[in-house]
Amino acid sequence: MSQSAAASSPPATTSTGATAPAGPPAGPANAVVPAPAAVAVASSGAEAASLTPRRLRQLMAAVIIGGLLFGLFGAIGLGLQAIALTAASSNTDQLIRVQTIETDLLTADATATNAFLVGGLEPPGQRARYDQAIDSVNRLITEAARAQSADAQALAALNAVVSEYAVAIEQARANNRQGFPVGAQYLREASATLRADALPILDNLVAANLQRAVSEMTAVHPLLFQIAGVLILIGYVLGMVWLARRFKRTINVGLLVGGLTLLLSLIIGGIIVSATASAVDQLRTGSFSVATAAAEARIAAGDAKANESLTLIARGSGAAFEKAWQASATEVGHQLDRIDDPDLTERWQTYVAVHGQIRELDDGGRWDDAVAQATGSSGVNDANKVFDNFDAALAEHRDAAADQTASGLAGPTVGLFIGGLLIFAGGVVAAAFGRWGVAARLREYL
Repeated sequence: MSQSAAASSPPATTSTGATAPAGPPAGPANAVVPAPAAVAVASSGAEAASLTPRRLRQLMAAVIIGGLLFGLFGAIGLGLQAIALTAASSNTDQLIRVQTIETDLLTADATATNAFLVGGLEPPGQRARYDQAIDSVNRLITEAARAQSADAQALAALNAVVSEYAVAIEQARANNRQGFPVGAQYLREASATLRADALPILDNLVAANLQRAVSEMTAVHPLLFQIAGVLILIGYVLGMVWLARRFKRTINVGLLVGGLTLLLSLIIGGIIVSATASAVDQLRTGSFSVATAAAEARIAAGDAKANESLTLIARGSGAAFEKAWQASATEVGHQLDRIDDPDLTERWQTYVAVHGQIRELDDGGRWDDAVAQATGSSGVNDANKVFDNFDAALAEHRDAAADQTASGLAGPTVGLFIGGLLIFAGGVVAAAFGRWGVAARLREYL
């Protein structure tokens, strides 16, 4: 009776008579209760696993955008460089065109003043040469205004001055044919107006086009592409590092191929840009420099030839014109030093020697003999023939250098366009392979 009562004893009660709650059921003595830290680690791992697909999609988008931006920056950078070289070629053509205008104007003035020494009706050959030079000036002014809109206003002002000059020369000729001394005054005023009004305009146009040509030749447009390309390549490398750590795999083939494609494209782009810069720099200091120096030498030589005749026309009062001749001759010598061609230098020195003989005759009181040698009517040491030989050789030298510059700029321009297309294709390939490499990891979660 006591054993059964003990087995079925009622629950214990409190002092108030309430029944105390029963204790937890007894379990195995070796049961392990999960610790809170272990639960947190498991939760964190699950959360990281759930975020991985999203991060993979973000990486995929970044890889695609980076590759396409790389290609786009490369195409734009090299394309702009090619456009700059095309502009440099156009500006070089305009520079030579403007210098030719100035040369032809001074050739016309030299011809008019030299023919004026003959008196009466001027020789038909010299009249034809003057007309040809003025026609060339008018034609080139029109071409130059069409070729470069920035020069149009200055060229319009130049055209007005040239028209006034031509009218003044015709007045001088009319008076000279009739033996009126006022003809010489008209001629001097026309030449003075040419130098005071026309030549400063042309000098400013030459300086502006020279600056534009050199600026385009020395421009470095692909610099942004190179900086951006390095940053994008670093992004691909960081993407590969993240994938290697996350998936415990050393190499992601897609990103590796994409990164190598970017690196190869950067190297190709660098080679193209470097080779272009070297070639253009050689042109700028070589044929381009020779072309501009030859053109400037022709301008100064034409001015010297005109002043030679103006000195004789002044008949003993031409010291200022002789001083101007000396200044122009010094400029010719300076430009010939830049060209460094012995034949041209020898031709110029031959003319300088003839000019010295003319000055000796004039200063010695033999004005008629000086005029005869200056106009070529003496048949001995014809100053016009000697000068024309020099001028023709110099013009040929200038044209050859200008053509070499134009062809030299055309080659790198084509290479830059092709290089831009190749780099754009490289960016697309890198984006495609990068996407493929990341997509392979993303499929493991789908």
